[in-house]
Amino acid sequence: MNYKSDINASKYFEGQITYDIEYTPYDTEIESRRIKELIGSKMILTFKKGNYKKSYYSPSGKLLQERVLKLKDKKSYLRTYNSDTIFWFDITKNDSKTSFKVLSDTTILNHPCTVIKTTSIISGNHLDNKSMEVDGLFIYAIDLPVNPNWYKEYKEGKFNEIVKSGKGIVLATVNKGIYWEQTISARIITERKVRARELEVILKDHPLKQL
Repeated sequence: MNYKSDINASKYFEGQITYDIEYTPYDTEIESRRIKELIGSKMILTFKKGNYKKSYYSPSGKLLQERVLKLKDKKSYLRTYNSDTIFWFDITKNDSKTSFKVLSDTTILNHPCTVIKTTSIISGNHLDNKSMEVDGLFIYAIDLPVNPNWYKEYKEGKFNEIVKSGKGIVLATVNKGIYWEQTISARIITERKVRARELEVILKDHPLKQL
């Protein structure tokens, strides 16, 4: 892991983190290499005062999608680079039933961390209308803190409650999805000033669709 800082110590984390993404398909006929080409093998998080942009790249470096959280709008935006449409969802609405519990602390990349396990019930439009239980592990760095108050209206997935226990930037996640297990692990952490324009999402001249 690389860790860099070009700003004075501050109360909350601001900067950029690069993550590697790995997939373990449940079906042996699904190739993890193909998933990486379609969804991404690398993610770059740019973070400032609770707002963020997540940029996902293929193994060849192609930008596949961007996800932008704008707390002022109370929305999370998604843009894929094979479509002009920008998708969004209202973070104040909790459409998925989620529970969570705090597990024992751990250390990742020399950062003390809190481990939180989540369980969500996903109703399935594409699952023959059957609900499915999906588990996840989220590992939060205690020494790269965030302000839980930023997310007091982020009710989707009970994130406003989870962040009170996590209180930091996520360094690793394990998502047990419908078709594969996805592991996202931090590789490079850079504390720096982030300019507002780095977190912009261009809405003008793009069709919008609510998720």
